[in-house]
Amino acid sequence: MGYLRLLQRRSVLVLWLAETLSVFGDRFFTLALMWTVLATSGPVAMGVLVVTESIPHLLIGTFGRRLVARLASFRALSLVDAAQIGVVGALPWLWHLLGFPAAVAVIMVIGTADALADPTRSALVPELVAEDQVQHVNGLMDLTGRFTWILGPGAAAVLLAFLPAERLFLIDAGTFAVSAVALRWLARQPRWLAAGVTPTAAPSPAPAPKAWPTLRRHPALACALGLHGTGEFLYAITTVGVPILLASRLHTRPDAYALVVTCMGAGSVVGNLLVGNLALPKRFLHSYCASWLVRGAVLAGYALARDLAAVLVLTALSSLTVPWGSIQLRTALSRLPAGERLRLITVDSAGLHLAGMTGMCVLPALAAFAPGSSFLGCGIAMVALAVTGWTVAVWLARHSRTAGTAPDCARRRRGLAPAQPCSRAPKATPSV
Repeated sequence: MGYLRLLQRRSVLVLWLAETLSVFGDRFFTLALMWTVLATSGPVAMGVLVVTESIPHLLIGTFGRRLVARLASFRALSLVDAAQIGVVGALPWLWHLLGFPAAVAVIMVIGTADALADPTRSALVPELVAEDQVQHVNGLMDLTGRFTWILGPGAAAVLLAFLPAERLFLIDAGTFAVSAVALRWLARQPRWLAAGVTPTAAPSPAPAPKAWPTLRRHPALACALGLHGTGEFLYAITTVGVPILLASRLHTRPDAYALVVTCMGAGSVVGNLLVGNLALPKRFLHSYCASWLVRGAVLAGYALARDLAAVLVLTALSSLTVPWGSIQLRTALSRLPAGERLRLITVDSAGLHLAGMTGMCVLPALAAFAPGSSFLGCGIAMVALAVTGWTVAVWLARHSRTAGTAPDCARRRRGLAPAQPCSRAPKATPSV
């Protein structure tokens, strides 16, 4: 398997272990914080924290391109992680001193650090491997988030049975310390570029291109990023709609939702292992739109579910398709130059947070009013978006073929120029 070969490289192994431990710590932090806020301030306060955490992503994704580009190194990432050790570790003390405002302040700091570090880390990961291993390393990092989503809450629940919630904050602070040390070690390695080749000179800082001109240069990726954001907005109906569907239509107990969540996690892990180790289609945008087309059809299928078994099957099918799209998109972004790659990953992150925040504000009321119709409507809208994206992919493919014909070639076909070999201009965008 490609993952196992990658983990034999020390730089990839160190980063993967640090990332896995850090994500586990984040799961502990989220569970402990939400549990504490719910017990002391109520469910509305939980919603305030969710919105607060998204604000830095939107601001930095929109206005912080130079700041993100300046931090595009493992050394800078280690400093960002080190700065969070004291913030997270001091949260229990700040909570006793200031109450809920302390949680808002800490979540704002954590959100800012994530908005700076997450896109940068994703943009640096492809530089650890050779070009033919980019898909595999993106799949490996994607797998980290998926299996920690399954194991993280369970491990936190076990720890909460023996430890107070405040101790989980200290555990998360410890994971930041380990991650900071690992990133610092990576920053000091002289052979961390692709295929282990030592650069002849120190790499220059990545430029900070503007988002709109970059998207215009890569229309296939612009279409994919638009579909990603709007699709995730619609897919958020599963977060609030599935529990409502299980309770109102199927009259199941809470353990049924636990089965659905487990099925969701297991399906995404299996999908990752398949997509991360198989050859991706050459036409990226066609295949990416196809993944959303399938997700939309499955989403609409929830409206027809009449028992728990049908919901579990639909959940498994939907979860299988999620890595199909996410690994393809991240691999396509990874093939861009460093500055453009970092900028579009940052834009994608901001778009996802905007979609998630908007979806959680709009879709719960829709799901509560008509759960079946809400799934049907969101599924149909997602299918329509995927078909639109597919149409754009077909047009871009035809346009890239005709745009490469030089003017003399067209004149020659009309008999206006002497017979000479025709040349095509190189493509400036990834294959659609």
